[in-house]
Amino acid sequence: MKKILTFILFALTLNISAQLVVPSIFSDNMVLQRDMKIPVWGKCAPEAKVVVKFHGQEKVTSADKDGNWKLYLSPISADSNPKKMSIESGNCKIIFTNVLVGEVWLCSGQSNMKFPLEEADSGEEYIAKANDNKNIRLYQAARFYLRPYECDNCLGDWKICSSNSVKDFSAAGYFFGLELYKKLGVPIGLIEADFGGTEIEAWMNLNDLKKWPVYNDELTSLEKYKNHQKFIYYRKKEEKELFNELKKIDPGFRENWMLPNFDDSDWNVMNLPRAWDSKYLNGHTGTVWYRKKITFPKKWRKKDVVISLGLIKGYDFIWFNGKLVWHALERYASWWDRIVYIPWCDIKTGDNILVVCNLSESGSAGPRGPKGLMKVYLNASPTNYIPLDRGWKCKKGYKGKKFPWFPVSLTLNQNTKSIQYDTMIHPILPYAIRGAIWYQGESNRDNADMYEDLFTTMIKSWRGEWNEGDFPFYYVQISPFKYRRGNSAFVQEAQLNTLKLTNTGMAVTLDISDLKTVHPRNKIDVGHRLALWALAKDYGFTNLVYSGPLYKSCKIAGNKIIINFDFAKGLKTRDGKPLTHFEIAGKNKEFYPGTAKIVNDKIEVSSEKVGKPAAVRFAWSNDAEPNLCNGAGLPASTFRTGFLKNKN
Repeated sequence: MKKILTFILFALTLNISAQLVVPSIFSDNMVLQRDMKIPVWGKCAPEAKVVVKFHGQEKVTSADKDGNWKLYLSPISADSNPKKMSIESGNCKIIFTNVLVGEVWLCSGQSNMKFPLEEADSGEEYIAKANDNKNIRLYQAARFYLRPYECDNCLGDWKICSSNSVKDFSAAGYFFGLELYKKLGVPIGLIEADFGGTEIEAWMNLNDLKKWPVYNDELTSLEKYKNHQKFIYYRKKEEKELFNELKKIDPGFRENWMLPNFDDSDWNVMNLPRAWDSKYLNGHTGTVWYRKKITFPKKWRKKDVVISLGLIKGYDFIWFNGKLVWHALERYASWWDRIVYIPWCDIKTGDNILVVCNLSESGSAGPRGPKGLMKVYLNASPTNYIPLDRGWKCKKGYKGKKFPWFPVSLTLNQNTKSIQYDTMIHPILPYAIRGAIWYQGESNRDNADMYEDLFTTMIKSWRGEWNEGDFPFYYVQISPFKYRRGNSAFVQEAQLNTLKLTNTGMAVTLDISDLKTVHPRNKIDVGHRLALWALAKDYGFTNLVYSGPLYKSCKIAGNKIIINFDFAKGLKTRDGKPLTHFEIAGKNKEFYPGTAKIVNDKIEVSSEKVGKPAAVRFAWSNDAEPNLCNGAGLPASTFRTGFLKNKN
């Protein structure tokens, strides 16, 4: 959060002064895509000349009347020797150092792509060795800067692979990139753009979503926030309207309990963290206000600070010295730690007042900490901190369950339609990449019947906007897990069907799951299986098997159904036991456990309960962990056949 706010102020200053600006995807330590035209773009004074120099090339262009410019460097072979790139316009000059040329891949999706190396199996071992891989470069697009319009930039910078920089990087992405690095011997650039708990609709262009009428109402509500200026205007307007409505029901808003000079001498004293289960708050629904006096030492004068409050259950507003510095009014907010950057100019000598208004219709609310996260610290020195867990003043506000409608501009969340595309993908377009890897789908189980269409539309749209042709797009089939509702096999089937698109590939994970968690720790095999597709399809490695068995066709033979697969050479079971998770049905569509056996790299399925078989399905449940694989040990994908006409 602190970096995001700093970046916003910096970017706005540059734009206002019409200086030379390039997106953050260009920085020191970056990797540029080899053997491909390399776009470089940014903003400067209107119609000004721009010169880019790199690797012996000098390219010149002029900005348009709005100051936008873009040019292309000619293709360059892989180069591990660091170079400088200079960009000049008028009296302005930007120089990027330690720039390499190699292979660049986008790593995107939801929490299983976000899952960090430090939490993965063998993560500590790979973190310890990361300093040996300095020609792998890592870029993480900042999360939580949620805006409902196509942004020109996102926060991030390229980092040299090291034990420190890699520990929080995508484990699946890193293992994928590491295998390419070892096999290709060229620099590898990995761009991580992911967000936990996201549906695919959040990653899609708003215009693409218009083909589905079910999204019309939400898309219509977002249309007025079409750019930065419109968004700021309506957010201020809607915030004022909301506060006016809250004043009608809540004494805190009506009497300005958030102001520093408000008299809170009769409020209850409370230590935090604490849920709304204390004697004073137990059973309360509505709002609870918290006030805390913070006295900064003189040595902190003119220094930026960060306020950390940990997790706050429910909705909340936060003020510092009477200025609103945070709001969380969406249902996902309780997953996020409250970390608020306060510039030194907003800090007073002596006492400062921090105020939190916590809202809940259910009473399940309150600052939950943990205690160690509740502190204020110097931005430049996090070890210099003041604890914030003790000595809070507390008072009940509104009692009830009927809150005003929260406006769209104040309730943006990670699944607002198109929001991840707007804030993470659009800002890096059209940075040259070789391809993309993707791990997402768990959050679309409720509309799995739409997922194939949504997924293929997104892939085609991204490819169109990158304008690099049908670049490789490899993805992970979601893993088995004991979901409370629905059947994840429908998403897995949609992912299998997406292989019909050119230059796609799928890593199956039915054998490396953990039914106790939706986030399996084995990301080594995930990265490896994604890398197999790239090595075979994009880098000319011909001596490897890159996919497990994929359903191809079937036929009825008496009381059996015989199934053919692609990638079926050496069909076997990974545990040496009989085949599992095959089911067979007759024309009545009642499925029964099937007896399956391998015959000449085909599968024969039958059941004593099905005399005239018509269909087979495989691994068709949330928790299916079947044992079928090919000779290379790669697992077979979930599938189901259509219902066939039995001629017997």
